[in-house]
Amino acid sequence: MVDYMDQKGLYDPSKQKHKIIICGCGSTGSFIALCLAKMGISDITCIDFDKVEEKNVPNQFYREKDIGNSKVESIKEIIKDFSGIEINTINEKIDDNFEFDISLNTIVLLCFDNMESRKLVYEKLKDMPIFIIDLRFGSTGFQIYSVDLINEEEKAKYEITLKSKSIDTPCGQKGIIYSILNLASEVCQIVKQMDQDENYARVIKREMSNYKILNDLNIIEMDDGGTIESGDIREEETYEYYGDEVYDTEEEVENEEI
Repeated sequence: MVDYMDQKGLYDPSKQKHKIIICGCGSTGSFIALCLAKMGISDITCIDFDKVEEKNVPNQFYREKDIGNSKVESIKEIIKDFSGIEINTINEKIDDNFEFDISLNTIVLLCFDNMESRKLVYEKLKDMPIFIIDLRFGSTGFQIYSVDLINEEEKAKYEITLKSKSIDTPCGQKGIIYSILNLASEVCQIVKQMDQDENYARVIKREMSNYKILNDLNIIEMDDGGTIESGDIREEETYEYYGDEVYDTEEEVENEEI
């Protein structure tokens, strides 16, 4: 039997309050599912309709022997082996006809690699009293948007980010395991904070190649030794990351960095 004694002062899984729904079991979704299960979170549902491909093995939590098999069935087996947790899975595509089984205490993670799916799920869920966490990455950068859907101001700010345009990242620079794991760790902390009614960052923006990170909670140290207030984050000064694509919030693409 698994013993969580060494982490109980940080997170006690016996006190889990929220159901977790992970939409998409690719790079981010597969590792987040693993990390949450390793924390002892047991009420996890993973949704995906895709199969494991050769290109998925380097940066997704799948084995070579999973190639050709269902992602959700593979991840269910792997997570059971690694954590002892039996997750729930839905082997379906989330489209206009898909219906979510949502309870009041639910956190939905958007781990898609395209903007259309994000917009679709948001339209389905935006009037429900739940949390969503939208994860976006490309190359060595990522962004996380955490939204309490009963908060109209948070929703309005998030909706602005859904209007960004896309820029393809160069071939061979779509993503790499260390940036994905960094993103997964940040998301797991936010899930823990939401579940325990703690304060959490609504926006996190990270570019690992130059060690820059922005959030909406703290004063941030920049690589030039200066500081800025996190509340000064402006969407037009940063790139947006969505799965395998990078988005810029300006009409014209500029050479700006996080």
